[in-house]
Amino acid sequence: MNTAEASAIALASRELLTQGDAEGAERLLAPVLKTLKTDAEALHLMGLIKKARNQLEEAERHFRSAVAHALGEGAYYNDLGVVLQARGNYAEAVRIYRAAIALRPEVTMVRINLVQCLLASGEIAEAEREARTCVHAEPNAETWTLLSQVHRRQEKFEESLNDALAALQCGPKFRGLRYNYANALERIGRIKEALDIYESLAKKDLDSADLAHNYARTLYAEGRKKEAEAVIEQALELWPASHPLYSTLARMRFLRGEGENSTAPLEDAWANRPSDIGLRLVIADSLHRAGLRERARDTLEHAIRMAPDTPALLSAYGIVMDELNQPEEGLKALRRVAELAPQSRSAQRNLLSTLLRAGRPDEALHIVGALRQEDQDEQYLIACEAVALRMTGDAFYPTICDYDRFVRTYEIAPPRGYFTAENFNTSLADVLRAQHRGVNPLDYQIPNGSQTNRNLLHSPDPAIKGFLNAVEGAVRDYISRLKAEPHHPFLRRTRERFRFQGLWSARVQKDGYLPNHVHDRGWISSAYYVAIMPPERPKDVRNGWLKFGEPNKAPSNCGPEKWLEPKLGQLVLFPSYMWHGTSAFEGPERLSAAFDIVPS
Repeated sequence: MNTAEASAIALASRELLTQGDAEGAERLLAPVLKTLKTDAEALHLMGLIKKARNQLEEAERHFRSAVAHALGEGAYYNDLGVVLQARGNYAEAVRIYRAAIALRPEVTMVRINLVQCLLASGEIAEAEREARTCVHAEPNAETWTLLSQVHRRQEKFEESLNDALAALQCGPKFRGLRYNYANALERIGRIKEALDIYESLAKKDLDSADLAHNYARTLYAEGRKKEAEAVIEQALELWPASHPLYSTLARMRFLRGEGENSTAPLEDAWANRPSDIGLRLVIADSLHRAGLRERARDTLEHAIRMAPDTPALLSAYGIVMDELNQPEEGLKALRRVAELAPQSRSAQRNLLSTLLRAGRPDEALHIVGALRQEDQDEQYLIACEAVALRMTGDAFYPTICDYDRFVRTYEIAPPRGYFTAENFNTSLADVLRAQHRGVNPLDYQIPNGSQTNRNLLHSPDPAIKGFLNAVEGAVRDYISRLKAEPHHPFLRRTRERFRFQGLWSARVQKDGYLPNHVHDRGWISSAYYVAIMPPERPKDVRNGWLKFGEPNKAPSNCGPEKWLEPKLGQLVLFPSYMWHGTSAFEGPERLSAAFDIVPS
């Protein structure tokens, strides 16, 4: 076969691929590819075919060959980058995209692919720079939407909203852009405005499960709870395989008092689709969140009999059995997950709490040691290590959890522009309460309380900016009292420069409390008391107090080791790996702000 005949066959193959017949296109092209083995266009075509058939390793090989025979063809570089990204090779994909941009700087899509790859690899700051370049080069709906996505990942929700609005102004009639704008409004707590848009879109055409889900959630947040349930039920008739819809319906029913019957619609759906293991997991998760652990266990056991080596089911079962005070049974399931996925970091991490509860601190220390070789500053790992050392009576434990040395309190003076601390706290409290009103009740995680679901660091509000300025001196003083020690998990990171990692608020009302936890990505954590409305006659002398040292699932003899009474206007600073939570607060309201600090 001569080259001309082979090229004609390649042209026919491309036509089949265009029509969606990738298998037929490959059958046609494969026999003539030897004749066209140096033809970059044919090699690229086979790469496209392999990609369409999800044979990514083969697609990469053919795209590399195409690039090698056409070094100046930017489109080939871009397609190679897409496959490398899909295979998780982000670093090389970024280099290939940059090469494509150098060859074809006018093609915006390559820059968009680069931004998406940077986001996937966690290089968020660089993604923002490249997204801004896209907007500057071609300010259209697509590039503004891309920048909005980047700002959302950074939790710069006000900026994300402005980007979404700019995108919408480029195409005001496009449903997708209106939906994105509503979603951005919802993220900053402007629920009513978001609802108006969702409602308008849904009444015209309820065309996706995502739209139905967000529409129902905003209805619920605005108190229209019956309508919210009706929307979910209607959506499930259209999208009966949508697990988020089932999960939200169960949550709505539980919050209106259905108790054990809250998962009944999910159980009915599962009876019609018994092979849907994901739905069974949603049922178990809903029961677990409702505190119905025995039923969650029974649900998981039934599902595991059907799919015995499903890691998600086994992991959930291990956690539930631990909480039912059967840690040895939980360990069996969690160990099986680790066997099925020996390279999985999360599978090893999930063993730690249950090992400690089962009285196996030495094994927990071994796992922590291995995991910390990859990330020695992961605070949860340090917290588990500290508990294991405490259980074994190791002399290093008091140096890690030296509460007298590392837990410090500060009285915060009012920032500039406020005459008194009381005046400042009143203003800050008003701002934070408004943020809590924007939290959807479906998302409440704190018993009888709420936590803001956005990073307030980027808020333009003067009270929040004033708060950050006011506490900065206390943070500097705290750090100045630390002395660097290379082998200490807290002190090894000591340096003068720092930055705020996040800022949020927690609000608890009568009988509300913060469960014990650590801040996994922090270094120094905090609690600042903005408003306290105590009960007239508290039953517990430690009403709403901050406690340290008790894990979220405490092994025997590992209760609280230090207590602090909350005081209005007081800032508490401590290492992020220290377990901390609160006792139940008996009064009408306790409002706090908190932030994390990391070295810079």
